[in-house]
Amino acid sequence: MSLDLTTLYLVSAMVTGVSGVLFLLDMRGRPDPALRWWGLAFLFAITPAVIYALAGQAPEFVVLNPIGNGLVVAGSSLLWVGARAFNRKRTPAWAWVVPALLAALLPFGLERPLVTWSGFPLLAGGVVVFNLLAAIECWRPKGPRLRNHVVLAVAWAGGSVFYLFRLMGFLAFGPDDPRFALAFGSEAATIGVLLLIVISSFSMVALGKEVSEAALKLAATRDGLTGVLNRSEFARLAEAEIAGARERGEPCSLLLLDLDHFKRINDTHGHAIGDEVLASVAAAVTRCLGPRDLFCRYGGEEFAALLPGASPALAAVVAERVLRAVRGVMVWTPAGPLRPTTSIGIAAVDDESVELGALMRVADIALYRAKRGGRDRMEFSGAPLDGAEKTRQNA
Repeated sequence: MSLDLTTLYLVSAMVTGVSGVLFLLDMRGRPDPALRWWGLAFLFAITPAVIYALAGQAPEFVVLNPIGNGLVVAGSSLLWVGARAFNRKRTPAWAWVVPALLAALLPFGLERPLVTWSGFPLLAGGVVVFNLLAAIECWRPKGPRLRNHVVLAVAWAGGSVFYLFRLMGFLAFGPDDPRFALAFGSEAATIGVLLLIVISSFSMVALGKEVSEAALKLAATRDGLTGVLNRSEFARLAEAEIAGARERGEPCSLLLLDLDHFKRINDTHGHAIGDEVLASVAAAVTRCLGPRDLFCRYGGEEFAALLPGASPALAAVVAERVLRAVRGVMVWTPAGPLRPTTSIGIAAVDDESVELGALMRVADIALYRAKRGGRDRMEFSGAPLDGAEKTRQNA
């Protein structure tokens, strides 16, 4: 039994319209521009189905098919623009407007008379390229890859592959060949697009919620300026790591870092430069650490790194690497380049330092020794300081 193509087109238009309306209603109050671009993509996808339905019933409307093709390319390209917006990337308008206009207008100059399949290679090529680009953006998000990133990436990549084979079949056999009509004709394509729209609409809504939830979780566990762990989350994770190291009999070391003369940096160059220094140093230190290591902004210009499985000797190697990395940081100021340094105190888990508070106190003593010894260096924990030494000088 053959499918009524006109009915399929109208059903496609209705499903797309309903999906778009539900999507936009669910996204109300959410400021993310990606969601607005994706909502616009739904609107662009409604009109082509209506145009194709009209062309199927009245031959005089066939001349509108290229316009429908251009709108399909526009909708596909807006999926890519929205995915880029989710990754905090801006896309110039011409990048999606020009391909859509080419798909809509070129057939009027290249093909006479216009027929049902006029401009199809431009349509298929646009969908292949933009769906694939959108899939890549979803697969490589700026933040963590969430479940619905994967769903959208697979769905859009699948749409790209389908249209690639459809284009190849069109060029190899032509639209009137039964083999092409069976696998890649208008009925099969319309059903495939319907499935893609339904999957995409639900996944887009779910992704928006996932991103919002992830952002809230990130705000609760990360330092807003540097992006590393905040003090409370570091303490929670570090206590568990220290307890686990004690139970397994594994070494565990702590690095306590304090930027040298940071107050002078703020006083001389302003807090904006100071913030840039903190963020740059945090990024440099992060690159020196392993996947198991915990790193946080402990407070002000102070950072802490817990190194599970690291003996004091290995901790010294890491600390030396950190010192070199921080020396390599350069922040430009109106007065010229600024190169910060840091001092590091190292403490290891032992019988007397079996919990984070004690370990921090021991590392703080070693850090003070590094400061008093000339800064831009590291010191191991040792005997407690006397009362005079415990009073910090200007860091």
